[in-house]
Amino acid sequence: MQLRQPMKNKPKLEYISKGKIFLQLYITGMSENSVRAIQNITLLCDKYLNGRVDLEIIDIYKNPSVAEEQMIVFSPSLIRQRPLPKKTFIGDLSDAKKVILGLGITLKE
Repeated sequence: MQLRQPMKNKPKLEYISKGKIFLQLYITGMSENSVRAIQNITLLCDKYLNGRVDLEIIDIYKNPSVAEEQMIVFSPSLIRQRPLPKKTFIGDLSDAKKVILGLGITLKE
């Protein structure tokens, strides 16, 4: 995931979110896409959510029944369980802007 730093001549941007976010990342073993998804969401959480996130990583090879219950068809899949409404992201989560906006994190200058 590529995260850009603000330019020096622009106002400093701060990412904010309201309340705690509960995320579940469904992966298939340690495939290349799974590893990238773990790295990308971990970086995003560490950088912008400052402890306001619960992230659970679920390997569907080890827990196929959980994937079936959640109707996971693609991997990696990230599901925002809370706050509602539930939202699903598919892929390695490399589009940081899309993930940030989808999680309900807004920019504040």
